[in-house]
Amino acid sequence: MSVKFRHSRELLACYPHPNFPTISLTGGNCALNCKHCGRRYLQNMISCPTPAALREKCFELSSSGATGVLLSGGFNAEGYVPFEPFLDTIEEIKRETGLFISAHTGLVPEWLARELGRVGVDLADFDLIGDDDTIKLVLGVERTVGDYRRSMLLLSRYLPRVVPHICVGLHSGEIRGEFRALELASEIDPPLVVLLVLAPTASTDFEGVNPPSPAIFKKVAATARLMFPQADLALGCMRPRVRERLEIELAALQAGVDRIAMPSKQTIRAAWSMGLIVKELQACCAVPEGVVKPGKSFDPSC
Repeated sequence: MSVKFRHSRELLACYPHPNFPTISLTGGNCALNCKHCGRRYLQNMISCPTPAALREKCFELSSSGATGVLLSGGFNAEGYVPFEPFLDTIEEIKRETGLFISAHTGLVPEWLARELGRVGVDLADFDLIGDDDTIKLVLGVERTVGDYRRSMLLLSRYLPRVVPHICVGLHSGEIRGEFRALELASEIDPPLVVLLVLAPTASTDFEGVNPPSPAIFKKVAATARLMFPQADLALGCMRPRVRERLEIELAALQAGVDRIAMPSKQTIRAAWSMGLIVKELQACCAVPEGVVKPGKSFDPSC
C-alpha cells in the first residue's frame, strides 16, 4: 500500500450506468465469437447498429444528463469493431453534444485510428494481449503480439488517450502474456491501466474453466502498481461476480488499485478500514480524472 499512498489515498467506486452506458455498433453480431465472450456480453449493451440509431440514442442520452458513452460491439474478421459507417455520426455527436466518447477498438488499422482521432473520439479502450498462443486460442485469428503493439502505438499517435486493458487469466484461466502486456503498455506511458479477470460465462467455450486465483491476480496487480506508480490502476467490470468476487476485490485493494468498477459493500468497508477515502464516480472506470467529477463520499457504515 505504500506505493498506493504515494499516488493517492482515494478509491473511486465506478458506476457506468446510467450516465456512461456501453453501446454496441453491431447489435448482437460478432464475426469472431471469442471463447471468453461468445457474443454474450453484447447482449448487455445498448444496440445501435445503424448511424441513425446511434445519433438518436446519443442525443437522447445527452438530453437526459449523461456524461459519455463507450462505443463497442462485435469484431469483424480483422479483429476490430467496424466503426467505418459511423464516423460522420460520431463527429456530429461530438460537435453537438458534450458527451465524452470512449471507443473499444480492437486491432484497428492506421487509417481507422487516424479517422477515430479526426472525428473526436476522446479515448481508446484497448484490449492488450501479450501472448501469441492466447490470441489464437481466444480470438481464433492469425494475429500476433506485434499486431497488438502496433495498433496500440497507432492509437496513441492519433487519439488523446489510450487505456490498456489486460485480462488476467485470459488463456483459459492460465497466466501467459500478462506481464509481457504490462511491459508493452509502458511504451505509451498510459494515464490509466485497467486490469480484468477472466470470468467463466455461461454458454461460452470458457464456461467451465477455472479463473485465476485471487493470489495470482494480486501478483499481477501488484506488479502493475510498481510498474506504473504515477498512473491510475483500475479493476474493471469483467471479473468473476459470484465465486471469489470479494477475494479478488480485496486483492486489488491490497495491491494498490485506485478504482474498482461496481465494488461490493464489503470492499468499500474494507477500503475505509485501510485508510482510503472512497468516492463515487458515475462513469466507466477508464475515464480520466477531471472528465467526470467524483460524487459523494461513502460513509464507512454503508
